[in-house]
Amino acid sequence: MARSSNSKLQAARRARKGGSSSFALWLIGGSILIVAIAVGLILLNNRTPSTSIATPDVPATWVDRTNLGNPEAKVTLQAWEDFLCPHCARWNSEIQTQLFADYIKPGKVRLEFHQFPLTSHEPGASMSALSSECAADQNAFWPYHDKLFAAQAQDQAGYTMEKLTQYATDLHLDVKKFTQCMNSLQHQTAVTASLNQAIALGLNSTPSVLINGKKMAEPFTYAALKTEIDTLLK
Repeated sequence: MARSSNSKLQAARRARKGGSSSFALWLIGGSILIVAIAVGLILLNNRTPSTSIATPDVPATWVDRTNLGNPEAKVTLQAWEDFLCPHCARWNSEIQTQLFADYIKPGKVRLEFHQFPLTSHEPGASMSALSSECAADQNAFWPYHDKLFAAQAQDQAGYTMEKLTQYATDLHLDVKKFTQCMNSLQHQTAVTASLNQAIALGLNSTPSVLINGKKMAEPFTYAALKTEIDTLLK
């Protein structure tokens, strides 16, 4: 009987030992899993953002800050615009897209964007103009330009420093450089010079469109723009 009791006691001890070992292994395995998940989350949150930017579908050498198209093009179209101007947003969606497909992408016309912030749209007009120039420093003027026009539905709230920085973040720009550019008013002189040039040219509305220096009376009539361009291309 004593021998039988001893055997049962030893078996129970082995069972408890085995159970403790299994529990310990479970704890170790669970801890490793938790650490792996935590490390994964840290890596996910701290991963380097993509630096790819959705630039216009033209050769890289055809994108020069706020200029778009073949540098050797026979025709230059200047568009003087305000990012808070609803008519400018409409011109970009209805007219510029056609110009891009028919003339800019084929290399026949070069498009120049000129800043023309209107007093009636301040402070957002100047803030957006400055921010677009800061984006141009990182070769992202055109995708940022699209962001700014898309923000018109928010009115002035879409052109605060917080929002303008968010657009830069969305495009994976170097946000530190962008905010430094904005805080230092790095392009204030250039924006003011562009505005003064518009005034000197006698421009009084946005968008104002000039083709090889000639102001177009009907910038929203694509047929009129096409006629002028085709005549110059002959």
